[in-house]
Amino acid sequence: MRTYERYWWWVKEKKQMALVLFMIVTVMLQLQMKGCVGCLETERMGLLQLKSYLKNDFEVEEESMMKSWSHEDPSSDCCQWERVKCSDATGGHVVHLSLDSLERYYELKDHSLNLSLLHSFPRLQSLNFSFNWFSDLFDPINGHKSFQKLEKLRTLDFLDNRLNNSVFTFLSEARSLRTLNLSYNLLDGVFPPNGLENLVELEVLSLAGNTFNHAKFIQGALLPSSLHVLNLARNQLSLTPKGYLEICALLNLRELDLSFNALTNTPYCLANLSRLRTLELSENQISGDLSSFVPGLPSTLEYLSLFDNDFNGSFWFSSLVNHTRLTVFKLSSKVGKIQAQDESSWLPPFQLKMLKLKRFDLGSAIPSFLAHQHDLRFIHISYSQLTGPFPGWLVQNNTKLEAIILNNNFLTEFRLPTLVHGIQVLDISSNRIYGSLPKDIGVVFPHLKYINFSSNHNHGTIPSSMGEMRSLELLDMSYNRLYGQLPKTFLRGCYSLMMLRLSNNQLQGKVFPRHANLTSLVLLYLDGNSFDGSLGKGLLNSKRLDLLDISDNRFSGTIPFWIGKMSDLTHLYMKGNKLKGPLPHQLQNLQLQVVDISNNSFSGSIPENIAVSWLRDLRLHSNQFVGSVPSYLFKSEELQLLDLRHNNLSGMSLDTIGKTSNLRVLLLRNNSFRTHIPDMICQLSNVGLLDLSHNKFKGAIPSCFGKMSFGAQTYDSMFSLYDYSLEFSFFQSWSYTSALYLVDTVVQISLQTTPKTTVNFLSKSRYETYAGNILQDMYGLDLSSNQLSGEIPVEVWDLKNIISLNFSSNRLIGSIPGSISNLKNLESLDLSNNKLHGNIPPQLADLNNLGDFNVSYNNLSGEIPFKAHLVTFEATSYIGNPHLCGRPTNKSCNLEGATEPSASKRAKEEEEEGDGVMDMVWFYWTCGSVYISTWLALFAFLCIDSRWSREWFYRVDLVVHHLQRFKDGCN
Repeated sequence: MRTYERYWWWVKEKKQMALVLFMIVTVMLQLQMKGCVGCLETERMGLLQLKSYLKNDFEVEEESMMKSWSHEDPSSDCCQWERVKCSDATGGHVVHLSLDSLERYYELKDHSLNLSLLHSFPRLQSLNFSFNWFSDLFDPINGHKSFQKLEKLRTLDFLDNRLNNSVFTFLSEARSLRTLNLSYNLLDGVFPPNGLENLVELEVLSLAGNTFNHAKFIQGALLPSSLHVLNLARNQLSLTPKGYLEICALLNLRELDLSFNALTNTPYCLANLSRLRTLELSENQISGDLSSFVPGLPSTLEYLSLFDNDFNGSFWFSSLVNHTRLTVFKLSSKVGKIQAQDESSWLPPFQLKMLKLKRFDLGSAIPSFLAHQHDLRFIHISYSQLTGPFPGWLVQNNTKLEAIILNNNFLTEFRLPTLVHGIQVLDISSNRIYGSLPKDIGVVFPHLKYINFSSNHNHGTIPSSMGEMRSLELLDMSYNRLYGQLPKTFLRGCYSLMMLRLSNNQLQGKVFPRHANLTSLVLLYLDGNSFDGSLGKGLLNSKRLDLLDISDNRFSGTIPFWIGKMSDLTHLYMKGNKLKGPLPHQLQNLQLQVVDISNNSFSGSIPENIAVSWLRDLRLHSNQFVGSVPSYLFKSEELQLLDLRHNNLSGMSLDTIGKTSNLRVLLLRNNSFRTHIPDMICQLSNVGLLDLSHNKFKGAIPSCFGKMSFGAQTYDSMFSLYDYSLEFSFFQSWSYTSALYLVDTVVQISLQTTPKTTVNFLSKSRYETYAGNILQDMYGLDLSSNQLSGEIPVEVWDLKNIISLNFSSNRLIGSIPGSISNLKNLESLDLSNNKLHGNIPPQLADLNNLGDFNVSYNNLSGEIPFKAHLVTFEATSYIGNPHLCGRPTNKSCNLEGATEPSASKRAKEEEEEGDGVMDMVWFYWTCGSVYISTWLALFAFLCIDSRWSREWFYRVDLVVHHLQRFKDGCN
């Protein structure tokens, strides 16, 4: 018996060994076969033809597009080429082509795609042509039936092209498609477009970023009922209740994105979509009743976003009681605050991962149901009137929490949780938090990547424990009351820090001594503090520094020469300090884009060594620069703003103005220019703001000013409204499974700096600061307070887009023409303190935008036009014109004195006025001479050792003695 058993064990073992051997041989054969399978020759040639077509159409060099697609080596396997995938299961056929992003971003132009070139790949399953600029499809052989040849095609991606509705003629024949992405094209009109009804296997359809404006509902579906995912975000859809029916009939729909549209009606019929998991309705104008809409939504929802709509009234969180699978919930209103109702006893049936609420009236407290949430990863509650201390318990209860944003509330105290936590994003900006920052914040929150404490009332010093935050990348504590010096541990330990913003505090001491080790720093904002001394060499360790702002501090001395070693520096702000001396020639080593060293004591001439290849904005105003404005500044193609106000400059080298100059703003106010305004200045044809006021320019106003832009032309590139912007993306460790491109899998925090591109310009009798979009649309010319003479050129009255015009305090003559009515956009006109004569033209009433008007102290005559908006101007606008009459001067026009003076009388008055000017000059010289002579005589008298001088000094000492005794008696 035992022998028999041993025999069967031996047989069984042999069978197992044979099976293992068979499997090994099989795998080896498969591997060998796999190595033998390559692409088919017909498909290899098809790929080369496709490359040749694309290369010619996109006009690129051979070596810059798909280098591995080469005909030089006939034995090369095209399945190994870039952008190509083959499948052994199909015998080596090409199944995937990824031909995205072929167009270079700086040479964008429309292209056509020949679909017949794709017929060489009959087993093609996936085709990606995204991020090109294809504007149309064609097939010279099969016409619009081209896609019938690609009967295996499952995925087609034309994201971000320029296709119009004609594409649907071709797509209607692609009946095998399951995924179609036409987002961000030029599709428009009525949704759904004709042709989609033929795609009976289609499951994913993305049409986001087009301009479909409304929906139609026709009996007989125009959308395939097989759809699982529909993305219509960022169109212009405004759906009526019937318009929703086409979408609500898609009973297999799992995900629906209608965000960023113009929806106003509440889509109650969505309750029919019993399989819906994702519903994105944010950024619309839906204003229905939340209490009836939310409970009726499908209970299968996992993701629900109603963010930034027009909801108002009350909301009960318990209305979500049926949504047991909910993990993401977002709700806010753009028109008012949503009133949250107290539900302290309600227990939620779900565990959220993300909660985003904005503009809620929460009754000053965190929603009570959050006490039962323990799986939160992201919390954002802003503009919701939260009061009291920071909810440390919420952080402690959710051990997986990665981000908490509670900005723009009324929190008053920052309390830490009792345990160490792995949170990465903390934003409590724009609250009312008082007191000092917790000393152990760096111990409790060691993994923070982003901190924003800005715009609070924090005082005290920066905690040294923040040096333990080795992962910290962005820190904003601007607009607080912090004082003291930057801790050494902070400057050494936070080596991952990319942005440090400490603006507008009371910090002091030296900046970045040698031991500083912020090696990753890109942006440094220290403006508006009390730092003093000179910049420390520790900044040299921040080799990636791109922006340095030390404006409005107490720095002194000169700009250190070693700044030229900071090769990545492009934005330099040093205004409002006590810096002096000439600018270092090492600045020429930097590719600076913005330089602002205004309001210091720099002297000498403007250096010839500032590199202007990248320079966009140069502000040197309120210093002590002398000499001429260098000609190279007017040849730059990049320079848009040049501000040289309030210096002692006396000349301009305009002989070599570049024809490609892009200068938009030129400010030369309050210098010492004494010449004629050079005609060459008119070659700066893009200038929209020009200030030459408060100099001593003489002669006539150049007639070529009419050739300058002042808003007459559309600029090829937008004026730079912001000096710098930064977007920080915080990637979560969890993701919501979705076929849509939902932003919630990545929490993006944008940091847009305050617009520093500001311009000071006199308009409407006020010295205004223009920034942002207002600066973009501001056009003005200021020649006031000079010695200009002659008549105003007629070309000036053709500057149709100009907003502000100031020629006051000159010696201009002539009359105001009726063609002033051409200045339709004019808001401010100041011609005061000149020698203009004649009538005020009645066409002035046609300038509907004119809000400030001043012609005082001229020789104008006749009746003042007092109609339309001119009735708003007071008598001060006309004072000093004795021959003007009518309202608002209350001087009757029937009087003889109201008639216009004759030409001979006017000439005599001008001659007398000229004599008066000369008499006043002699008067000033005489007064000055007498003043100086009197002081010299008194000084000589006191220096003589006589009884009178001794008596004088005795009396002075006696007065001082009595004043000292009086002061002591008061104490």
